[in-house]
Amino acid sequence: MKRERPETQVHVAHDDETEKLREWWKRNGTGIVAGVVIGIGGVGSIQGWRMYEDSQAGKASVLYEEMLGAAAAERSQAASAAAEALVSKHSGSGYADLAQLMLARLALEEGDTANAKAALIELIASTSDPVMRQVARVRLAVIALKEGDPEEIRNLARAEGDDGFSSHFQELLGDALVASGDLEGARQAYQEALKGVTADSQAGRLITAKMNMTRKGDDG
Repeated sequence: MKRERPETQVHVAHDDETEKLREWWKRNGTGIVAGVVIGIGGVGSIQGWRMYEDSQAGKASVLYEEMLGAAAAERSQAASAAAEALVSKHSGSGYADLAQLMLARLALEEGDTANAKAALIELIASTSDPVMRQVARVRLAVIALKEGDPEEIRNLARAEGDDGFSSHFQELLGDALVASGDLEGARQAYQEALKGVTADSQAGRLITAKMNMTRKGDDG
């Protein structure tokens, strides 16, 4: 029987970065291999490298599918093992980036916040893709929200150009400030978040509703 996971008690900003991740994967996800060979000479050597490259891409793809399958089946140890193999054997590749996200997710599901943060910080340091870096920052901000640390969310938001993620950070900041009782600060954060979304979108309506709730709090 599958174990039940505890339900999150706070709303987490819409996971629109997942869509950005899909777009990244369309650009980079097929046949990604880390590294560049310097000084390859002769047709035979080039062909040998191509065979090695194809082999490594295939191995990474198999590990990636194993990781996803194990995670879907809630076999966390198997998913973690596959993810760690991707990170250690295919570092610098898109597969390794996604494996770091999986390691962070698995750690959070086990209540291991420290290892979740470590995986996300490692992803920020190792990835060459700015979108993946911001995905990791947003997820660190979600952890900061759960820990009641609005200042950490501010630091994460300031760390780098937003690449379209500013609304996520500001909504999370607003949520954290509401939890700490700073309704005026939360209202300002939600106003900033609304600048990055369409007002009549689902995300826009939700942020507006949150902002209106801060006004009701003042009235009460």
